[in-house]
Amino acid sequence: MSLKGEDEVLADLPISRARLRAWIAAEVVVPVKGPRGPVFGPGEQARLRLACELCEAYEIPDDTLALLLTLVDRLHRAEADLTVLARALAAEETPVRHRIGLALRG
Repeated sequence: MSLKGEDEVLADLPISRARLRAWIAAEVVVPVKGPRGPVFGPGEQARLRLACELCEAYEIPDDTLALLLTLVDRLHRAEADLTVLARALAAEETPVRHRIGLALRG
């Protein structure tokens, strides 16, 4: 997936230009500024698709949608951090993993 301008994004999504611009204003998505207007990378395009799905299923106000997507972002970051931690722990010797396991259980 590559960078897309506003017109390209609107061609792919079931939203109006006014709605897209309202989402930009509410920071539901944060495109980069291109020479001809906002440009959406793969991450922002995915956020737009999710926002469309959520709005189709539920009537979510724009500010609540922005908060919800921020929480989704945090969850993804936490998952990535846990994956890195799990890999680091897996590389340790058994006694170290055992001590850490005991410490985590309290």
